[in-house]
Amino acid sequence: MFTTFGNRGTMHLGLCLRVLILVALTVPIRAAQPAQETFTLTVPNGPTSTLSGSSVSLLCQVSPLFNVEPLEVRWYHSSNIHSPALLYKDHKIQETPVVPRYRGRVSLTGGMERGNVSLTLERVTLEDRGEYVCQVSSEQWYEKASVFLTVNVTGREPVLSVAEARGGGGGQVNVTCSSEGWSPQPKLTWRNKDGAEIRNEQEVLNTSDPQGLVSVSSWLLYACSYSDWLACTVSLSEEAKREGRILPHIYTAPTAVPGVYKEALIVTLILSLVIICALCSVILCKRRGSMWSSSQKSRNRSDQAELGQRPADQTELGKGPAETEHLIKGAENTVQTPTEQRAAGEEFNLEAAENTVQTPTEQRAAGNDVHLKGSENTVQTPTEQSAAGNDVHLEGAENTVQTPTEQSAAGNDVHLEGAENTVQTPTEQRAAGEEFNLEGAENTVQTPTEQRAAGEELNLNDWHHVKIFKVNILLDEKNAHPAIRINKGKRAHYVKEKDTEKPSRTHLHVFSEERFSSGQHYWEVKVKDGTTEKLSWYVGVARENVDKRPAVPLTPQNGFWILSYDKEQGFHVNTDPQPPITVAKLTIVGVFLDCDRHTLSFYNVDTKSLLYTFTDVKTSNYFPLLSPGRCDKIPIKIN
Repeated sequence: MFTTFGNRGTMHLGLCLRVLILVALTVPIRAAQPAQETFTLTVPNGPTSTLSGSSVSLLCQVSPLFNVEPLEVRWYHSSNIHSPALLYKDHKIQETPVVPRYRGRVSLTGGMERGNVSLTLERVTLEDRGEYVCQVSSEQWYEKASVFLTVNVTGREPVLSVAEARGGGGGQVNVTCSSEGWSPQPKLTWRNKDGAEIRNEQEVLNTSDPQGLVSVSSWLLYACSYSDWLACTVSLSEEAKREGRILPHIYTAPTAVPGVYKEALIVTLILSLVIICALCSVILCKRRGSMWSSSQKSRNRSDQAELGQRPADQTELGKGPAETEHLIKGAENTVQTPTEQRAAGEEFNLEAAENTVQTPTEQRAAGNDVHLKGSENTVQTPTEQSAAGNDVHLEGAENTVQTPTEQSAAGNDVHLEGAENTVQTPTEQRAAGEEFNLEGAENTVQTPTEQRAAGEELNLNDWHHVKIFKVNILLDEKNAHPAIRINKGKRAHYVKEKDTEKPSRTHLHVFSEERFSSGQHYWEVKVKDGTTEKLSWYVGVARENVDKRPAVPLTPQNGFWILSYDKEQGFHVNTDPQPPITVAKLTIVGVFLDCDRHTLSFYNVDTKSLLYTFTDVKTSNYFPLLSPGRCDKIPIKIN
């Protein structure tokens, strides 16, 4: 009986020992679980920056360091708390509920066994910027911290333009610099050619578009210069910056040159006088050469005449009458005028038949009656006939001195030896199949088309250079706003809109029938007729298939590049911000579109000066457009 009890006691004792050992092993393991501890998260103090299109890591570290694989890790954008960008749970990354735009682009950096829960985001876009929250949770504790992400986008090159300063005093101009497409807000700096920063009287304006990109504009007053350029730099950092340069001066027509350009006008006049003197010298040299050639021929003919008179002289030296009679019968030897006899020192008898040939002028000088019936008296120049009070008959042979053009029209050979025939233009030389020398001053004027073909830059500041590209455009009545009436494809005016339940869904303008995709094109729009002033209007171009809803603003981002006038605001272009454009008088607007260089320029045809140039007008097809203004019945028309 005792034995049985002893065995049972031993069995109970062994079981108790086993339970105690199991409890002893279990207690330290449970104490090591993170659910029993508190922890914190460590993140960067400042924002994390990256370039659009690159990858970035948003750092987040658990402190103290321990294995966080059993825990839950959640990353989400502050604007969308309930839908995470990444969710780690049950030892793996969950597919749902995750914002769709993050799928395939997010992951944990690695090292969760060391407490690293950083997020890697690939192919970053501008939409990804903002505040991200890192949240780590256990069954007993959770902690969260924020990381700010900024996405840097480098904008476009600055566009610079020069306009007359208001008041026009002090020899200053208004220089404007604008650039768009930046993120975050960039820094704009003006510098002179020496690199020194300019801060005098400048203003800077920043605006954002619906996509969150920032446009920056600045303008300052600066002294006109023909040699010292200005630089406008827009930058996010030394690696992300854009720069543009411009010479701060305005081209003006010679008839409207302000005081600050008197020196340039004087230089231009001097150069013009030099060119004119050179042309006169060339013409005089040619005429002198022609006169020398003519006088040489006259002397040759006189020498030949003297040689023909030698047989008569030989008669006086003793030759027989029979020998000289044959020679005297030659008509070329028988007639000597009294002038020739006198020049030879001979006596001449006015009663002899061979001496009686007098010209009408000599007869008149001698007091004799001039008999116009005789053949020897019939040669009178038109000037002599007019002086004598006779009618000048231009049909007579004696009056048929023809110009080179008349000789050419009559099929006669044109003799270029005469001074009056020596000047031919390059066009006449080319038409005659002759080579012409381009070094001559008269051949140095090239048309803008020839300059473009030769690879030369077209001067947009010179209205005379662009007007050569003038085209004829017609307004398309089918694409006009219902309140616009078109007359003969050229004239547009506003009529009262009909009261309907559904208002018009288009802007108040009309497109042209023509569209341009390449080359250079210039047209003019008359915006003022007489003394009547319009309330508003705008002209310019638009790209194909633009959004025509009134809620869509007429901006370059939406495919519109226009110059506008409003009686209250004055003249402006549709950039944001709108740079001031000072115009004293404007009747006709010139519009020049260069499809190849993607520029659109507006000109004041009255003063032949440039108003403004868009330098980034890029699209496949361009449509000219114009608006006569709402509630303004005064028309505008294609000039």
